[in-house]
Amino acid sequence: MEMTVLVFSGTSDGREIASFLSKNHIKTGVSVATEYGEMVMDEMFLPDVTVYTGRLDTEEMEKLIRDYTLVVDATHPYAVNVTKNIIEACKKTGTEYIRLLRADTKDSDSAYDMTAGSVREAAEYLAENAAGRIFVSTGSKELQEYTIIPDYNNRLIARVLPTEEARIKCEKLGIRHAIYELGPFSYEQNKEAFQNNSADWLVTKSAGRAGGFEEKIQAARDLGMKILVIRRPNEEEKGYSMGEVKQILMNKIDLF
Repeated sequence: MEMTVLVFSGTSDGREIASFLSKNHIKTGVSVATEYGEMVMDEMFLPDVTVYTGRLDTEEMEKLIRDYTLVVDATHPYAVNVTKNIIEACKKTGTEYIRLLRADTKDSDSAYDMTAGSVREAAEYLAENAAGRIFVSTGSKELQEYTIIPDYNNRLIARVLPTEEARIKCEKLGIRHAIYELGPFSYEQNKEAFQNNSADWLVTKSAGRAGGFEEKIQAARDLGMKILVIRRPNEEEKGYSMGEVKQILMNKIDLF
């Protein structure tokens, strides 16, 4: 029986796993939610890799998974509902499931000016307590939550992916200061962006080292900005690091 792997990709980790499998000549499928994700994958020109584009419900995931012997979930740490659907589909098909999860920051809550459990909770806090301009790097999906902040049109600086979907959302919400760029960003890039926009607050998710989290935090601290970190949701399933996932896959490749 041939080993085949389906990677649900929502971060740069998914691209790295796909590249790793391609180099080992393993037939690989990569499921990405958006056309932008497909474009990033296509730029790599990986042999033995097929890219599937579009958001899938559980039934559609189940149908796709049936063509593969193993699933690697490399979706974003905050994509909780997507992970739940992948797990459910794997259980229904009897397919082995591996969760690739970035290491979280080890800082305690006291290391930041404020922590929140969700974007909504963060927006509610900012609406009541934050003064000045707010640099938001939490993605475009939940941008509407920040519209409760007084004068958000002028005070909010949203850094989002350079996609048509993100542009349309920012325009509909009336966000005047939007930065359309693909990260992760270096310390210098973050510092320049914060300074150019006269940002007083940084709002970010704890996306881990691979997501450029530490570079954002250090740049904000050096500029004397206030920092609000949205903590990761607790996951029921065990997650593995990039190195651990690659080792698990190598062990399985050796068996075939």
